Amino acid sequence: MKLFRQACVSCFMPLLAAIPITEVSAQETVNSKAKNKVASALDTIIVTSERSEKSIWESPMPVAVVNSDEIKKQNGDSIIETLRDIPGVEISDNSLAGRKQIMIRGEEPSRVLILVDGQELTYHRSGHGSSAGVLIDMESVERIEVVKGPNSVLYGSQAIGGVVNFITRKGSEDQKKFNAHFKSIYNGATDGFTEQGSIYGTVDNFDYRLSGTYSDQGDRKTKEGRLKNTDFDNNSASAWLGYRLDQHKFGMSLEHYKVDTSTYYNLASGSPEIKEFSLKIPKLARDKIGLFYDYDVDSNLIDKIHVDGYYQRLERQFRNNILIVPIATMKIGTNTHTDDTQNSVGLTSQINWKLHPDINLITGAQYQRDDVKQTSLTQNTINTPIPSRDYVERSLQNNKWQQSTIAVFAQNDWSLTKDINWNIGIRQYWIESELKKGHSTQTKTPVSGSQTSTTTVDSPRTDHHHNFVVATGMTYQGIENTLLRASFAQGYVYPTLAHLYGITAAHSQVLYGNPDLKPEKSNNYEIGLRFNNNRWLIDSAIYYSDAKNYITDQYCNGSAICNGAVGSTNQYYINADKARTYGVELSIEYLDWDFVPYLTANYIRRQLHTSSYQTFDSGSPALSSTFGVKNSTIWDAINTDFDSNLFIRAATDTAKRSGDDTYHYSGWATLNFSLTASFGRERQYQIGIDLNNLLNKNYTTARETIPAAKFNTVISASLLF
Repeated sequence: MKLFRQACVSCFMPLLAAIPITEVSAQETVNSKAKNKVASALDTIIVTSERSEKSIWESPMPVAVVNSDEIKKQNGDSIIETLRDIPGVEISDNSLAGRKQIMIRGEEPSRVLILVDGQELTYHRSGHGSSAGVLIDMESVERIEVVKGPNSVLYGSQAIGGVVNFITRKGSEDQKKFNAHFKSIYNGATDGFTEQGSIYGTVDNFDYRLSGTYSDQGDRKTKEGRLKNTDFDNNSASAWLGYRLDQHKFGMSLEHYKVDTSTYYNLASGSPEIKEFSLKIPKLARDKIGLFYDYDVDSNLIDKIHVDGYYQRLERQFRNNILIVPIATMKIGTNTHTDDTQNSVGLTSQINWKLHPDINLITGAQYQRDDVKQTSLTQNTINTPIPSRDYVERSLQNNKWQQSTIAVFAQNDWSLTKDINWNIGIRQYWIESELKKGHSTQTKTPVSGSQTSTTTVDSPRTDHHHNFVVATGMTYQGIENTLLRASFAQGYVYPTLAHLYGITAAHSQVLYGNPDLKPEKSNNYEIGLRFNNNRWLIDSAIYYSDAKNYITDQYCNGSAICNGAVGSTNQYYINADKARTYGVELSIEYLDWDFVPYLTANYIRRQLHTSSYQTFDSGSPALSSTFGVKNSTIWDAINTDFDSNLFIRAATDTAKRSGDDTYHYSGWATLNFSLTASFGRERQYQIGIDLNNLLNKNYTTARETIPAAKFNTVISASLLF
């Protein structure tokens, strides 16, 4: 295997070096193509940062975009892999290989808002700090927009860390009536396959798309061998139908996604008392219908009117089995089966005003309601040193919760001079959370003696909250080829229904909800610089965040919130933690060579304050980066393009403190190479190869509990017609 890796490096390094050594016209095309890509990227029109169209260059916020070309070339097992090299973005797996999640600037996935075509993907049944993940058809995605930092003003709760908007393909850009795309990927790290395909087009005033993806991945292969329970499979399908009538545009989207995954757990490195452990999510499914309406008014007062609404359903099946042997003559077996559904409806209306040529005002309102139903059965089988005292405990819960949010927002963008632009946004929330039904029955059946049963009925209750947040930013372009920016924003995350009312049993722990929780809040300050002279491209930011009321947990110790429960396995949610975060993000490219050297990096320091300690051991590596050289070559004589990338991903060592325990993570660096060949008269055929972890490093990233794959090859082939 070592010789094979060396052979791969030896073969592909000369190939990479040889690409530009063709003829002068080809070399000139390389430079022009690279520069045109950058210019195109800077001119890319985004909608997420300000709910209106603005180029990346002009945005006062830290923005990153993954375009359709990059998405077509990505060969990862999740669409999230396209975000891995964005400064400040981290990928978390929460021990579930099939449900990767997004972190931004050290903030947990629960503080990162996920949108699909601007519509929220909420989730009230996730564990502490985690989210549902990105439950979207990979083939349907045309572009991903990432806005780092809090954007609660425009998009509501959950956006302390940032917003990630997955924008789907709507039709044919070149007005073709019929297009089709098919792609197949083989992943050597799992011996898995992914197949995806779509048909789409524009017929007169109609545009349409049908797409789907199926992925079946085996157990991950690492340097230590295959990891059990890291296999997963998912399937998805989606559709779009749009119609334009003069100045009116109507649209409807349909989405389906389902994943089956398990939790990786290493018994050898876990607690010696745990003899058996399994956690499976045999079903996590999302179904949605979305409706969209846009009216290009173009009057003297109003520019555009936008309305969209959706219905969304999430279903989850959770299965957890654990066997604990505290002493040789005692066994405690716990089996938990939980089924829950979340039905969500949302409605957004927005008006873009034209009050003055230098003023762009946006006003809008949002309504959202989430209804959660949960049924949970937990069975504890206790075998004691005295068999006659053995018993079985069963706990059955049935719950219904609801949370409704009404919000109004406004943002004004004002060109003060030709070089200075200022914007300010405000948002007012009214949130109502309701415990509609809470019913639990505990039954104890001893080996000898009579059965006992206790029933608890939670009294219905309603909790109200309102909040006001503000954000503002300014840009200055009075220096040649340079944009300076500064911003302030308030972040806001309201507790989920599980945080408020749930009782969650998993990993031999029980977590109780707390209806008295306060929302998590933050104040965030940022300055940044963008520079582009067609030789150097630089995008940088310095950021600082001061957050409070972060939700954590503490032992019950007989608290009434926990119904008097005691012991180290019973905890409840509280507002206790604070976090101060500061850092520097940098993205830089030099465009004047055939080989384009580039660097993306994030330096972050995050101090956590709890009721018992303060620590910088937050789990975020102080420095993480990707650096390498990339090359684009056009060979018109054979109708072929080559895009290659040789790069190193790296992160420093770090530690994470949780209570009295501190977990250490070693630093790591991997060498990787990717090559994509696009050929045909319209470059309609594409073959890709990724050589990952070329030096076969054994490592685990700080945010992923599953060890990374050993050296592996990913091969893809696609067809577009």
